[in-house]
Amino acid sequence: MSPDSCNRSYYLCGICGIGMSALAQLIKSQGFNVRGSDISPQEEVERILYSQGIEVFHGHDGRRLKRNDTVIISEAIDRDNPEIREAENMGLKIWHRAQALRYFLRDKKIIAITGTHGKTTTTYIIAKVLREILEEKVGMILGGIALDYGNNFLPGKELYVVELDESDGSFLNFHPEIKVITSVDCDHLENYGDNFLMLKRSFEQFLTQGGVNILDEECIGVLDTPGIGVISYGCGNVVNYQGEIVEKDLRGSKLHLYKDSKKVLKYHLPLIGYKLAINSLSVFAIGDLLGLDLNLIAEKIGVLKGVERRYEFKYLSPEIKLIEDYAHHPREISEVITTVKDYLRPQRLIVVFQPHRYTRTRYLWGDFRECFKGSDVLLLTDIYHAFEKPIPGIESCRLAEEIKGVECIYVKKNNIPEHLLQMCKLGDIILILGAGDINKISHLIVEKIKNVFNR
Repeated sequence: MSPDSCNRSYYLCGICGIGMSALAQLIKSQGFNVRGSDISPQEEVERILYSQGIEVFHGHDGRRLKRNDTVIISEAIDRDNPEIREAENMGLKIWHRAQALRYFLRDKKIIAITGTHGKTTTTYIIAKVLREILEEKVGMILGGIALDYGNNFLPGKELYVVELDESDGSFLNFHPEIKVITSVDCDHLENYGDNFLMLKRSFEQFLTQGGVNILDEECIGVLDTPGIGVISYGCGNVVNYQGEIVEKDLRGSKLHLYKDSKKVLKYHLPLIGYKLAINSLSVFAIGDLLGLDLNLIAEKIGVLKGVERRYEFKYLSPEIKLIEDYAHHPREISEVITTVKDYLRPQRLIVVFQPHRYTRTRYLWGDFRECFKGSDVLLLTDIYHAFEKPIPGIESCRLAEEIKGVECIYVKKNNIPEHLLQMCKLGDIILILGAGDINKISHLIVEKIKNVFNR
């Protein structure tokens, strides 16, 4: 798989997706002409691409394609897309995103991070710390916008820290020098024959594809790893890199790091979250593999700013706080609720949640009924389709009737800001959760809160 000539240009269908936009910048950084289309481009991502000289078209139209284009698609693009049909008619090469990513990273060393939960923040921590120490040698391919850089991509001369997608099995295209697996859980099973065993086997295959394996301790309990060398991290006593959280509050976590049961150092992670704190241990394992000073790594961890929509404070005042998070799986939701209550101790916790995908909601229906326990009020809005067709009976209004352990109110998305304004009071923390477009109303909520509480 390779371009026919150095003059080849690349057309990305769905270019404003978080993975596709990083790929577009990677290709552009190597001197190629890049452009693409998106049916609903995110304003921030579109602005990033334009700043790199990458043209973004709104909507799909096959007439834009040229004879020297290679067309790149993600799993979100249907084969009936007019640009795909025209590319096939023209005899153009069509690559999947993972194939293209592998090709354009072919001469770089790769540190790959994957897992059902926590991979974006873990990728960010590793990439940011290594970039701080090794500077332009290190690049980043991230599934979110790093607040430090205002981007999901950084060019690297020698090594890339890459977030790989396990949802469709495309991570098996890669044979990284170092692999980190943060978690293995039931999700995206529609791509694995509704069979968790098939998902598990794909992770196990990934472990055998060369390189050094670094695993969260829970993964070791889930995956069959006999004969496979593994470096472990977690809070248990039998891991190679153990973390003990000794302080936690609004400013983040302070941890003791133990290496093979010996206390090595204490460090401050300026981001909230239990799982995030544990996953930060992985960068010390990588640091040892690269021969870096662990104290220097601890110092660089202390300046992290985080990733958009991952425990992101959108509004912070003594009276009221609003946090936005990407959590969309029941386990993630439960962990976020627990974290916010333990780190911030709200008088009342109001959760706003937009379910993501009909298939996920159907498969995890029972878990969604239980995972909001610990919150005080839940505002549940309609399911974000993510280009899936509706499934009869899988509706938020019905789910709202079955939610247990919390006052649950079904609200249309556009009515949420006004509904919150009527109910919120001093001491509340509002938690906006979901992987869809629920973030588009966060600024409206913030403006209404400011108007009331900053008078």
